[in-house]
Amino acid sequence: MREQLLRVVVLFGVALLIITETLSPFHALTRWPLIAAWVAVTAAVLSIPSVRRLLYVKRTSLQLDPVILICALGMAAIFTLTAITAQFSPPNSADAMAYHMPRVIYWAEMHSIRFFPTQYFNQIMLQPFAEYLMLHTYVLSGGDRLINFVQWGSSVICTIGVSSIAECLGIRARGQWVAALFCAALPSGILASSGAKNDYFMAMWLVAALYFAFRLAQSFTWTDAMFTGAACGLALCTKATAYLFGPFILLSVLAPALTKIPRRIAGLLAIAFALNVPQYIRNYSLSGSPMGFDSAQGDGVYRWRNEYFGWKPTLSNLLRNVGEQLGARSNNWNAAVYETVQGIHQRLGMDVNDPVTTWPGAEYRAPRNANHEADAPNRLAFIFLAILSCIAAFHPRRALYAISLFVAFVAFCAYLKWQPFMARLLLPLFVLGSPLAGVLEELPLPLVSELALCLLLFDSARLPVLENWVRPLRGPQSVLYTDRNRQYFADMNQWGNAESYYETVRLLSKIPCGLIGIDITRFQLEYPLQALLREQDPNVLFVHTGVNNVSAKYAPPVSGQPCAVVCLECANDSARLSLYRDYPKSSTADEFAIFTR
Repeated sequence: MREQLLRVVVLFGVALLIITETLSPFHALTRWPLIAAWVAVTAAVLSIPSVRRLLYVKRTSLQLDPVILICALGMAAIFTLTAITAQFSPPNSADAMAYHMPRVIYWAEMHSIRFFPTQYFNQIMLQPFAEYLMLHTYVLSGGDRLINFVQWGSSVICTIGVSSIAECLGIRARGQWVAALFCAALPSGILASSGAKNDYFMAMWLVAALYFAFRLAQSFTWTDAMFTGAACGLALCTKATAYLFGPFILLSVLAPALTKIPRRIAGLLAIAFALNVPQYIRNYSLSGSPMGFDSAQGDGVYRWRNEYFGWKPTLSNLLRNVGEQLGARSNNWNAAVYETVQGIHQRLGMDVNDPVTTWPGAEYRAPRNANHEADAPNRLAFIFLAILSCIAAFHPRRALYAISLFVAFVAFCAYLKWQPFMARLLLPLFVLGSPLAGVLEELPLPLVSELALCLLLFDSARLPVLENWVRPLRGPQSVLYTDRNRQYFADMNQWGNAESYYETVRLLSKIPCGLIGIDITRFQLEYPLQALLREQDPNVLFVHTGVNNVSAKYAPPVSGQPCAVVCLECANDSARLSLYRDYPKSSTADEFAIFTR
């Protein structure tokens, strides 16, 4: 059943990519063409006898094993509560406000995924596959109420895939359930599963790729090679960190078979990169590189990669990233972790805030036990995986797999600058490490100890499930009774400008305007404005104004002159204000400037 589900998921992903890329040139990404495409794909797939057999699921009975029962009940509780959170909250992480959701809005306006003018290149050049699914849900449902379920569904499928990988590593049934619970209970995963980012979505494709790689290493069939390549390609099309994680982990599985099936390995690589060719071409047209620019504004200031590579930058980032994962409730503990990391840097003659390896303006501080999807630590999971990786050393296949996870982590540290919100990017590694948790079942522990460990994992999920800092289930800001429109600003407290958005919407509601320009040069979080305006008028359209970078060569999402322009955070920027002198009326909402005809 698990294998069949993973195959269906990969087929669904390939169909999603093909439908989106095929309809886009014809500007046909609208409701009825999408419905027709999905009906046709479903009918075509179900008409194949082998696929109908593939979808056949044998009836199985759940073993009355207390450990398995605890794991099953724990996962059911976690998924139910995170589903409720996803349903009652809008997409509201800062990144979703700045680029995940705005790109969906502009694609929906254009009925295409082509590039458009923008001051924030993340909206066009970053890997788009998670947003393709968001686009389909947005167009088909008429809003953003299903957006969060992209990540939630990925979290469910990841736990199933993790248990299958545990089986491939020779772990018995009880251990497979423990591995699944370990994955479901990851604090950072729980917090991300009800939001609109893409880390869990990417993890899902890596899990599928790894599972089919295990099968390929045993079966040597073209079918498993194609599924492995397709899942790899979808991971690469979702998030660039897949380029850092995927090669080492897949190599650990396929290395013994490299000389036996070289053509199949070459085939899966060809499939993986072929799925990404359309985005490579679009990025090359924009920047001269298939990966796009190395910074969000294309100016190299906020560059993601380290300024140079070497053992010192790698070690510095490794220490800080590990330190972030060790955050706890104890201030004394957190201070001790910070002092240890700082002390090692000093002894090696390194600056803990070296700009070569540190995000501009960031400062390394003591870790914290955050309930935020961007920087939540997985302290218990990290410690467990460190111990279990040592135990796995006595099993060659598991040892090689554990080493590959560590090498992938080192590659991550060697390439990317450290920043305070780096922990979210490590979620796929924790998911891929979860199968090793199944080793717990093989330890000579009494049943009561195994039950206690499972309950400990479940308990570690309690606060992330109930007290998500931006989407809490309980407390005065609970998503169950907080106004949905207010929730868009839950991750924007540092700017404290929610009232500017409300006032802007109030001012614009007084004029009949179907096309609104938005200038995001100084402030990129535009989606709350778009969502609130569409709440009042679902037909209102948006374009970026004041764009003077290389993306200005692209046609705007819709043609026409905006009858109003909102310049975010530029009420005191005379240079930006001068661009809109031809608008006779102007007003301000705190730092937002509004121009109307």
